[in-house]
Amino acid sequence: MKKGKELLSLTGRFAFIVGLFFSVYVFAMFQGGKVSWTLLYMLTPFLLYSIALFTYPINTIKAERIIQTKTIERGGKLVVTVKLERTVPFPLLYTVAIERWADPAMVRSAKNSTKYIFLFGFKKRVEFSYEIDKLPRGEHIVEGVEIEVSDFFGWIQKRAFLELKDVILVYPNTTSIKYVPINAQYDRGSLISPFSLVKDTTMATGVRDYQAGDRVTWIHWKSFARTQSLMTKEFEDRQSEDIIVVLDGRQSDLFEEQVELAASIVEEAANHQANIAFASTGNETVTFPFIHSADQLHDVFVHLAKIKPVEADEVKPLVYSSLAATAGSVVLVTGNPDWTYIQSMIGLAKNTKSIICFVLVDGERALSSHLQEQIKFAEAKGITIHALSRKQFSEAFKEVAS
Repeated sequence: MKKGKELLSLTGRFAFIVGLFFSVYVFAMFQGGKVSWTLLYMLTPFLLYSIALFTYPINTIKAERIIQTKTIERGGKLVVTVKLERTVPFPLLYTVAIERWADPAMVRSAKNSTKYIFLFGFKKRVEFSYEIDKLPRGEHIVEGVEIEVSDFFGWIQKRAFLELKDVILVYPNTTSIKYVPINAQYDRGSLISPFSLVKDTTMATGVRDYQAGDRVTWIHWKSFARTQSLMTKEFEDRQSEDIIVVLDGRQSDLFEEQVELAASIVEEAANHQANIAFASTGNETVTFPFIHSADQLHDVFVHLAKIKPVEADEVKPLVYSSLAATAGSVVLVTGNPDWTYIQSMIGLAKNTKSIICFVLVDGERALSSHLQEQIKFAEAKGITIHALSRKQFSEAFKEVAS
C-alpha cells in the first residue's frame, strides 16, 4: 500500500515536470522574445536532470555494513561503518542514507547519527560511520539502509530500501566474583560443603584410562609419551554437590542487576571448571544442564542477552527437564523472594540439598517491610537468604560463607 502511494506520487511528479517542460517550450515558441527563450534555456538543464533522475535505478546501489565492535556488554559502545557502492556513475546530488533499526529507541540513543546527508556526485563508493553509546542489554536488529535522493528543487524524490539485516547482541555485564569455599572438606574429611564452585585440580592422586568427556587439561602427557595410551589424572575431589543457578524471570525493578549477577556466577564457575547448570524461568523454563565448554557458556550468555522479564501471572509452571535428575544445590537469583516461587524451585533438582537465594536490593534504600517479611518467612523454612546490592556482587560468596 505504501509503495503504491509512493509510486503514484512519483509518477504524478514526473507528469508535472514533463508538462512544465512542454508548457515552457510552447510559451517560448508562441510568445517569442528574449525573456521567454531565456526562461526555457534556464529551466531545461534542471528539467532534463529531473527526468533523468526519474529513470535512474536507485535500487542498484549495494550496501555493506561493518560492525567494528565485535563483543558488546551493557552500557558499551557500538561502532558501525556503512559502505555504499554503485556501478552507474550518475551525478546524484542530495543523498540521504538512513540506517533503519527495528527499535526506535536505538535511533534516539544514536542522536540521529544514523542519518548521513552527502553529495554522491559521480563517485562510485561512499562510506560513513556512526556510534551508539550506552547500549541496553538485549537483541537489537538493524534491518537495512534507506536511500533517498532528490533533484535540485525537490520535484523528483526517489527512495529505495536496501535490505541488510544484522542482529546485535548486547551481553550483560559481569563482575569478577571472589569465591570463598564454604565449609569445604576433602573426601577424607568429616564435613561436606554445601556447594563448591572450584574443583581442586592441584592434587593429583593417580591416573586412570581416558574416558570420553574428560577434559584435555586432565590428560597425563608423561604417561602418554611412555605408553602411547591416553591416561587421565585423578584428583582429590571435594565431596560437594552440583550447582544449578536459577534466574527469576519475573518483572523486577532490578532485573538487569539480576541478569548480571547470574551471568557473573555462571562465568566464574565455568572458568574454574565447576559442575554447573543454568536455568531461567518465565514464559517457559529454559535450561542448560551442562556448561563445560566455551561454546556452552556462550549459549548461556546469548540467552541472557535476549531474555526479557515477564509479569508474575505469565510465569509458566516448571516442567520436567534434564535438570530434574541433577542432585545438588540451587542458587536462586531473584528480586522477589516470595515463598510460593521459592518452593517451586525445590523441585527443580531431584535431590536438592540446599537453596541459596540471592535477593537483589537497592543499596541506597532501606528494605521495605514487605520484603523483610518475605525474607524472614523463607529463612524460617530453612532457605539461606542474602540480600545483595550491585556493589556487593564481588563479595557475594563471602556473605554466604559468613
